[in-house]
Amino acid sequence: MKTIDRYLLFRMGSILLQALVALTLVYVFIDLFTHRMIDIRKFHVPNDVVVQYYLNLLPSVIQRIAPFSLLIAALLVLGDAAQNNEVTALTASGVSLRRFVRAPILLALVFAGGLYLLDDRIGTKSAVEADRIVRGYFSDVDIKARGGKSWSNLSGGWTCDFQKFNAVALTGEGVTMIKNEDNKFFWIDARRIYWDAALGNWMLEDGSSCVIDETITATPIRVAAAPITETPEMLLADEIPAETKTAKELREDIKNAQARNVPAAELEVDYHAKYAQPVLSFVMIWLAIPFAMRLRRGGLAIGFASSVIIGITYLIVYAIATSLGDAERISPPVAAWAANAIFLTIGMFMFWRTPT
Repeated sequence: MKTIDRYLLFRMGSILLQALVALTLVYVFIDLFTHRMIDIRKFHVPNDVVVQYYLNLLPSVIQRIAPFSLLIAALLVLGDAAQNNEVTALTASGVSLRRFVRAPILLALVFAGGLYLLDDRIGTKSAVEADRIVRGYFSDVDIKARGGKSWSNLSGGWTCDFQKFNAVALTGEGVTMIKNEDNKFFWIDARRIYWDAALGNWMLEDGSSCVIDETITATPIRVAAAPITETPEMLLADEIPAETKTAKELREDIKNAQARNVPAAELEVDYHAKYAQPVLSFVMIWLAIPFAMRLRRGGLAIGFASSVIIGITYLIVYAIATSLGDAERISPPVAAWAANAIFLTIGMFMFWRTPT
């Protein structure tokens, strides 16, 4: 590794760490005082629980602010090199701009890989715990105030409807299950259904089961296993936050939804976003380089203004694309990767046009 590579890696690594810490603290304080403080006071959440919540939220926060931290670090380090004529001196001595920025590009690539591993190995588990804390301490769950729900294309050909369903307690009221098979009509009515984790099955209470063909055969139900094999995770996949699932778990949710002929566009967008979001850090370095090289003519303030504009513009494009993907207006892979593709193309074009 050349001296220039070690110099750039050390400076960018140091400033990247500082930017991560600073932006993380800003994010946490803004979230605390504008979002969570009302709930903390309303529900009298203990201080240690608040600390535990934000510690578990950190991997998710880092995922969101990491690309922009890298953008700031690259603008500061490379912009400073451009302003101090270090880039000019190197290019005059025969070092090309492409050779000069090799180390920052490799750093961004490794950083993107690290972000994916952080999310897949640690972030999902922390998000599950953070979600548990929110449900248990930051909200007032009213079990009775739940709306109706319907599950179609279940195992065995069943369709299940509820007058009320509680996704937290995994219980439903006013249950109706129907299926049509071999000129027979099957009908189940029950007062209540609930998930029995020990048995690994949905259980019905207080109802009746009817088989209608040429005659009607009715059987009372006191407590019996429901005739479906789907787990709560499979049936409620679209209601569980994507950040609490690994890419493998999302892929399984998509397969289960497709097997039941249930729309899975949102799950597919979330799945592809698991890969697209870490890659954003690699995209940002290609935007940072040409902007930083122009700091010699615009000053550091222009660089920061550019980073803010880039960040806001990216978030707008990403939000529009994912919304279109969720609505099935564009394919899920395109929805998740469109913003990255657009900004990477712009960055590489600007880099190619950067004067040296």
